[in-house]
Amino acid sequence: MDTKAVLRNLRTKGISETIKIAKNKNKRLEAERIDKLANCFLALMDEGVAAIDKAENKEERKKISALLKAQEDILTEKQPKAAKEYRKRLKARTIKEQIPAIYAEEAKKPVENKVIFMENGGSPSPTNKKLSEVIKEQGKYKVVYKGLHVRKVSDAEYFHNSLGFIKALGTAKVLFLSTANDFLSYLDIRPETKVIQLWHGVGMFKKVGYSTVDNSHFGKSAKDREEYDQYRNYTYVTVAGEEQIWTFEDAFRISRDTGTYKAIGIARTDVFFDEEYYKEELEKLYEAFPQTRGKKLVLYAPTFRGAVAKAKAPDQLDIRKMAEALSDEYVLLIKHHGLCKEKPPIPEDLENVFAFDMNKNKVLTIEGLLGIADILITDYSSVGFEFAIREKPIIFFAYDLDDYLDQRGMYYDYQEITPGPICKTTDEITDFITNIDERFDLEEVRAFRQKYVGACDGHAIERTIALMEE
Repeated sequence: MDTKAVLRNLRTKGISETIKIAKNKNKRLEAERIDKLANCFLALMDEGVAAIDKAENKEERKKISALLKAQEDILTEKQPKAAKEYRKRLKARTIKEQIPAIYAEEAKKPVENKVIFMENGGSPSPTNKKLSEVIKEQGKYKVVYKGLHVRKVSDAEYFHNSLGFIKALGTAKVLFLSTANDFLSYLDIRPETKVIQLWHGVGMFKKVGYSTVDNSHFGKSAKDREEYDQYRNYTYVTVAGEEQIWTFEDAFRISRDTGTYKAIGIARTDVFFDEEYYKEELEKLYEAFPQTRGKKLVLYAPTFRGAVAKAKAPDQLDIRKMAEALSDEYVLLIKHHGLCKEKPPIPEDLENVFAFDMNKNKVLTIEGLLGIADILITDYSSVGFEFAIREKPIIFFAYDLDDYLDQRGMYYDYQEITPGPICKTTDEITDFITNIDERFDLEEVRAFRQKYVGACDGHAIERTIALMEE
């Protein structure tokens, strides 16, 4: 408002009403500014994605892609409200308009003997890798990977990548997923196509999906979950054991009465029953780090803290203290969650002597590390369920248990079901390992394995393939 308008309102409406009018006008002007900026940026990114499609070589595509990602990062930092609105519009346009239109056209074509493994990231995930290799070896189906490169590229490029995935899905016999995404929310998948959710974890301590609705620390709002029901198209969900089905019911809001859940084991765990696999993975470690030969292997594999987009690695493990107590007999392999961009540093004099950064040194996958480890230290990660299959000692380093329960929530009573000691300090960890022969309770781990991952018996892959051919 100009000066004359303000004075006029003061005379006729009073101070309180004049302030209210000014605030409303400012809000309207701010909304208009955000609207224009979001639309302009959407148009700019569309041009950038089109330029990627027209690029003559891989290097040129990479340069354009990096530029788009940088521009989105700047918008997020400088104009967070406009960035949020831009992403909201980009998502709605892609999922509600473009994806259904593309799928409708492609689904008119005959179904092919084609199996798609969709990855939110880039390369095949551990969950999909072994199963896809077996299907490919059998030669009955064409195996297609569709990596969307989430968080590695701009959101505009990520959603653009989804259109190629949807085009391939239109004629697929089976789609395998290993995580959740919104792209199937507005599709009615043709009856000839099965959608099988393998999930990326063998079990769930921490809550996910609908279980975290309106959690102020983690998860999406109820409105967003209802607007994008990403679980609605699942034909089957493979589960590690009958006991865990209720957790998926809570997370996906799909009743077990639908027959969706199949407690047939998790395909990625079949390698844990292959002794030759263990030997090969151990030799990979020895070849890369000869100094580990003759030592017992402690694997530290925690989950991340905070929201997915800003995932942080836990930093409370005292590596020097562990080295002082255990280095004569043990070495420490550290594998932080892949979402964590920054990891706590290893003391320089201990790196590749006692402690080994297995994120930086990509010698082994998480399955390989779980396969060769003598002891696992974890926290709220699903790797605790996987390692129980090995029937070896598990230590739960839950120094922030109360905060984690408050912020994330869990399906089970953590202190009741964990098949190993819950430690709050590094001293407690080293004390347990030092006295492991007396402290390790094999029967406790076996009981946990039978109850929660009993269907993982080395034959999950063949049962999963049979499921897709029903």
